[in-house]
Order: sequence, then C-alpha cells, then structure tokens
Amino acid sequence: MLIHTQRLRLITCEENHLAAIDRDPRSLGAILNVVVPEQWPEHPQAYSQAMSLLKKQPLLPYSGWWLYLFVHPVLKTLVGCGGFKGAPAADGVVEVGCEIAPQYRREGFAAEGLRGLISYAFTRPGVGAVDAYSMPKTGPQAQLAKKVGMKRNGEATDPIAGRVWHWRITRRAYLNRALAARVA
Repeated sequence: MLIHTQRLRLITCEENHLAAIDRDPRSLGAILNVVVPEQWPEHPQAYSQAMSLLKKQPLLPYSGWWLYLFVHPVLKTLVGCGGFKGAPAADGVVEVGCEIAPQYRREGFAAEGLRGLISYAFTRPGVGAVDAYSMPKTGPQAQLAKKVGMKRNGEATDPIAGRVWHWRITRRAYLNRALAARVA
C-alpha cells in the first residue's frame, strides 16, 4: 500500500522492512533505495513489537491499518515512520502516531505524514474519528496535533508515558477543513 502526499510517499512497512530495522536500520536503505538517517529510529523497541505482532497476524500490512515508512522520493531519504495503532474500534475511532528523524524535524514532514494517514482513514467507511496522544504540555506534539486539525479531547493515562493529552479530529471536522481549504 502506498499513500501519496505532496512531498512524501508513505510505504507500508512489511516484514522484510521490520527485519532490516531490527538487524541494522541502515540496511533498510538498500531495500528502499534511500538513505536512512543515523539517529533513526529513536524507539527501536516499537519495531520489534511490530514484528512480534506481524508474526501473529501476517496480513496486517495489507489491512491498511499498519505502519508506514515516510520516504521523501526527491531526497531519496527516509524521514520517519508513522501509522495506525490498529484497525478502527467498534465506535469508528482509529489512533495515529509518528516519529520523524531528528534532522528532519521542523520541516513539516510529521504534519504532512499525519495528514496523509488521516485522509486515508477518512476514505474508509465506518471511520468517524482519528485520535492521537501527546505529552501533557504545550510542546511539539501538541502543536502537531493542532496543526493537523485535531482538538484536545481531554486526558488519558498511558501505561508507559503516564498522563497524556487526548486529541481528536472527527470526520465532520476533517471534511469542513478540507472544504475550507479548497474554497480559500
């Protein structure tokens, strides 16, 4: 699966990609024909967990609700990764997240990648909202959530991070935002 944005290609992270990340993240570059930044990934354990999940559910990458590698085709560089925590819940809510290599932060890649994921989610029937979580402070994560059109929706407790802010964009808000952008 491939999601196109203005500057990025969001490529489904398959088993061979996860194996390369686990072995040596730079070896992913040979598979994708891109440069993989030295400081990526910041959270390698997340990819090991993804590999364990994939072993149990090998069709996950084909569901659309999975990890995507954020590749800049002009620069031929991996700038980060993002994706869905899983398929939408029974109430139609799906969760997104991403990590961008440190040297590519503050260039709009996180917002662009998340917008691509959010757009994809709302093309699927039954998805009524997309959620994200940030540290409970007005920092880069909260600014990113606002930038992609999310509104703060309270707080939650993460088993690892502790108290976090809950962010959400509904299908209606997304469509209104998209319509306003076309009119402008």
